[in-house]
Amino acid sequence: MIATTLEDALNAESGGADRIELIANRHEGGVTPSMVLVQKVAASIKIPVHVMIRPHSRSFHMLKDDIQKMIA
Repeated sequence: MIATTLEDALNAESGGADRIELIANRHEGGVTPSMVLVQKVAASIKIPVHVMIRPHSRSFHMLKDDIQKMIA
C-alpha cells in the first residue's frame, strides 16, 4: 500500500495492509518524503514502513551528486 500522509498509513494498517511504501509527490512518480513524516509514521504504526529514496522526479537515472544525497 502506498501512503503519502500519516492518515494514509493509519488507514492502511487498520484496513489490513501488511506494509506500506511511504512516498511524497505521488503525481510525480514519488520522491523521498520528509524525515519528519517518516518519523511520525514509523512511531504510529506497527507494520513495516518502506521509504522511497528518490531525490528528484526527473528520471530514475541518478548522477553522483544524487547518489550522495540518497546515502545521506
